[in-house]
Amino acid sequence: MPAFVYRARDPGGQMQRGHAEADSERDLIFRLRNQGYLVLQVERDRDLQAMMQRQGGLFARKISGKELAIFIRQFATMINAGLPVVTALRVLSKQTANPRLQRVLVQITADVEAGEDLATAFGRHPDAFPVIMIQMISAGEVGGILDDVCVRLADQLEKQEEIRQKVRSAMVYPSIVTCVAILVVIFLMIFVVPKFVDVYSDFGADLPLPTKILIGTSDLVRRLWWGFGVGAVATYLGLRSWLRTEQGLLFRDRFVLKLPVFGPMVARESIARFARTLSGLLASGITILKALAVVERTVGNRVIGAAVRVAAEDVRQGQSLVAPLRKSGVFPPMVLEMTSVGEETGTVEEMLDKVADFYESEVERTAERLSATLEPLIILGLAMTVGAIVASMMLPIFNLWTVIG
Repeated sequence: MPAFVYRARDPGGQMQRGHAEADSERDLIFRLRNQGYLVLQVERDRDLQAMMQRQGGLFARKISGKELAIFIRQFATMINAGLPVVTALRVLSKQTANPRLQRVLVQITADVEAGEDLATAFGRHPDAFPVIMIQMISAGEVGGILDDVCVRLADQLEKQEEIRQKVRSAMVYPSIVTCVAILVVIFLMIFVVPKFVDVYSDFGADLPLPTKILIGTSDLVRRLWWGFGVGAVATYLGLRSWLRTEQGLLFRDRFVLKLPVFGPMVARESIARFARTLSGLLASGITILKALAVVERTVGNRVIGAAVRVAAEDVRQGQSLVAPLRKSGVFPPMVLEMTSVGEETGTVEEMLDKVADFYESEVERTAERLSATLEPLIILGLAMTVGAIVASMMLPIFNLWTVIG
């Protein structure tokens, strides 16, 4: 989308200068006029356009959860210190090291300068900012507590990113060992086993069944390696395409929840996110129905999201929150009891925060136990696989000594 720089007088008569993206110069003029501005000049911003072309390519780096948490923490600090919103945004757009975030902040700054409210400006970039961030900023603006809401939002994003990083760290070593095991087996099949085949062909003796199976497998891998590669790529692309559909995503999330050990960990993480997000939205002054609609999109699992959607419909009809959650069968008794106590005492936000704290600590402990369990199992599996290959290659040698004897 083209970038423009404009000069205009705002409804109060003050001269304003800003940057904005629009389909055309005419569209930008109409947008500014609808906001009560008297447009004096509009022209293409060549520098901003060049920066957008450099930073918006195919390989543009995504905005990570850590970068979002840092940004919103710095933004909250600046707002709390009394800096105007536009000034804070302009400073942060110059400080950020992520080119994509910088480009987005430049555009948000221009939109706010043009008279848009902050939440609308953030909402123009749903691919960069999560929906909970936009909703909480909107609630903070309406309630006049933008700094407090941003602090709570920063705390929530930091906790979510901390949990995510711990789960990823716990899975790094098992993933590396698994990849090494696969590469070792492939190397043995392609380069080592054929050398023994040449030696055994001179024996003239019948080979044991395990050795025949190993040689046949090695020969198949060497002759059809390209077929395995094409099949793997085709399978990956097909699965990725299917998993982009709603049916595929629902099947994936349902399948993940049924996995041993890993499934309960994913369920706990989703429940912790449910509790933390709902608590933050309610504490920011957002209505329960609107908060549940946001939670449904941010909980991270479509099975749990569907339960939240059904609960929202029941709440809309006048029921309490606990009854539909219990009926779904997805949420553990602790979540239901804590939520029920919160509804009765008017402390739903505090109870949900406690639930989130508990399940986040459970996710951390489960991730540590999962990593500690998987490491020896994977190493044992690698040792057994390599040992079976070596034994199958050595069996004919033992048979040869028997024949000679």
